Amino acid sequence: MTTKACCDGGLPANDNSKDAPKGELLMLGDLPCYEVGHGAKAVIAVYDIFGFDVKRTKLVCDQISQAGYRVILPDFFRGSDVLKEFGSFPPPGGIEDVVSWVTRVAPFDKTVKEVLGAVTTHLESKGAKSIGILGFCWGGKIVMKTCTGDEKKIKCGCGIHPSFLEASDVEAVNVPQAFMPAGNDPPIDPVWDAIKRKPFHSDCFLKVFKESVHGWSLRSDMSDARAAALANEAIELSIQFFNKNL
Repeated sequence: MTTKACCDGGLPANDNSKDAPKGELLMLGDLPCYEVGHGAKAVIAVYDIFGFDVKRTKLVCDQISQAGYRVILPDFFRGSDVLKEFGSFPPPGGIEDVVSWVTRVAPFDKTVKEVLGAVTTHLESKGAKSIGILGFCWGGKIVMKTCTGDEKKIKCGCGIHPSFLEASDVEAVNVPQAFMPAGNDPPIDPVWDAIKRKPFHSDCFLKVFKESVHGWSLRSDMSDARAAALANEAIELSIQFFNKNL
């Protein structure tokens, strides 16, 4: 599911609203994080290729926290993002440049290790008893890769316009999953068919946002009523999924 749909989604809209993120910044070793909310249930948010500085991404964390969750947004790119790297988007080499950059700046295996290590350890130290993970675009792959293992540190995972997914990713997944691809994302059917063979499939969720393009939940112009409604619908559906499975 690596696709040029990521490039076709365009840049995040400028956010001219007066809304300001309500959380705080902290460091887990050399890993910067944004954290908001409190409680015994937590959600790890894994951003898209536009990284840590997009206000909308932090506001989504705030939105989820208002449902009773501690939410943490780690900066796995450590200050980088696709625009800082290339200066324009899409970059000259298209999706191939994006893939090359993101797998270099935040290799999947390293990022998974940080999620299951420093990030979950921090959340547990703050009283989290049940942890879920939410990924956008590139982050959707991190969701699948962290929802594995006998320890089940992550209780469920949700991907909104996820990228890089393959049916083979599902083999090791052992907790419920939710998928919300865009209308121009590659077909999710192979991944969903594999999920349906899992014993926990009845706790899983799929909705294709046929009207939307890749990235809509974080890149949309939130001053546009219809775009905002679709973006917020995806976030509210993720909250419902976490309410059910955490």
